[in-house]
This record gives sequence, C-alpha cells and structure tokens, in this order.
Amino acid sequence: MLLSCTLTAFAAASPRAPPLLRGLLRGTPLASPSERNGEDADYPWLFRGRLWFRPAVVRSPPAGALPDGVRALSLFGWSIGGVVALEYDESPVGPYLEYVSMGALVSKRGTVGQWGSRLYVSNAEAERACVRVWGVPATAAAIEFEEGGGALCVERPPESAAAPQIEVSGWSSARSAAEGAPARGGLPVLWTPTLKALWAPLVPLPARAGAEELPLHRLRLSAASLKLQLCGQAPSEALGLPLPLGLSVDNVLIEISEPLAEGL
Repeated sequence: MLLSCTLTAFAAASPRAPPLLRGLLRGTPLASPSERNGEDADYPWLFRGRLWFRPAVVRSPPAGALPDGVRALSLFGWSIGGVVALEYDESPVGPYLEYVSMGALVSKRGTVGQWGSRLYVSNAEAERACVRVWGVPATAAAIEFEEGGGALCVERPPESAAAPQIEVSGWSSARSAAEGAPARGGLPVLWTPTLKALWAPLVPLPARAGAEELPLHRLRLSAASLKLQLCGQAPSEALGLPLPLGLSVDNVLIEISEPLAEGL
C-alpha cells in the first residue's frame, strides 16, 4: 500500500533461476508460510479493506530521488501526486492502517506509473513485514482515521520524520459497499515494492544495455464499490495543491504475486 532500499534490491535476476534463488539474487526478502494468506496460489498475499485516493499537483522530485532509468513526468517543475489512505481489515499481519504520500507520475522504458514517496503504517509488525517480505521501505506512525467530520480530508499530514502523526477525517464516507457485497473486477496492475510504484500493465520498450532492473510483482485489484468524493482542501507544503475530487473504494481486494522472472 515507503528509506532503506539497498542496491541489491534493484539487481537483475536470471529468468532461468528458481524463485528462491531469484529472491536471493535480487535481495528480495522471503516470506514465511504463515504470511501467505492468499486464496489463489498465483497470488499468495491478500489484503482486503477500503481506500481513498485524492490526487494533487505536487512539485517534481529533486534529482537523485529516483533510481537510474526512472524519470518523473512533469511540466514546469510540477507533477501529479496525492495521498492514498488505506484501512486493511485483513492482511498477512492482520488489520492495520496505511497512508502513502504519492510523489509524482513516473516513467521507465515507456511504461507509466505513480511513485509513492513515503509509506506509513500504523504498527511495527506491518512495518517489519513491508521490509522483510517485499522490501518496501516503510515507517511506523500514529495514524488515525476519524469516522466523522463530513467530507474526507487530511486533517494532519505527516510532517515529522521522528514521530509522524497522521489524521484523516470523514472516513465513514469511504464505507460505500453494501454489507456482504462481493469484490469484483480483477484489474491487473504491476507493482515495484522497493520504489513503491504502481505501473500500468503495458509492454515496455526494450531495455538499454547495462540498465538495472526494478523488481516487479503482479497485483490483481477487485472491489465491491467505487465512489467519487468531493474533498476540497487548502494547499500546503505537505499536500501540494489538492484536487477537489477523490476516489474511495470499498471492500477492495488486493492480491499480490511472487516476484516476476523479469523486472522493469
């Protein structure tokens, strides 16, 4: 659902190597059987809950913020970022809250995605699992989603690196699915956990000689309810220039595959 990435996390692995060896070559942490809670053998990890995404116009990331080969898509020094707030009722480590600061639209080898500059989770167990299982740099924070408050709004964005505190209000608006409504869809997306980036599942351009690969997983996204939300908010240094519309997704089902043989 963000910085302690290591260079080995971006190392290319042989497509002929078995999954265990590919994981070791890439530096991808390996999960214990107890953390594999998926219902489909091709997607051994499962997350279920709800989310809210509110885009914003943000400043493009500074030089060096992205790995070699990944570039920010920007215009006059601005790009599209935003926030994603997630409440997981079910995950490999049980229920927890997550907040992602989206940093920019990005591109590599012709594909387009959105980069999450920072990921915050509500407990230490989720923080450890993010790093150990997928190599996602994460930060434990005091996160609170208030049910009341009217429209969805970030009341307190993460501004302290030492002890971040995050508060989102209007969370009852994210609960739009009827009780027991099944999740449908199965939208395919590609995910680079070490970069916290989601990519459109497009065929990339050929890799240039000597370029480093980014590890990739398949994600399968399903949901019971999608709802456009009016969620105006004043601009700030932490949030950029928030757009007045957001998207909430209830009874969302996020399924994650093993690392693919070939990265991006």
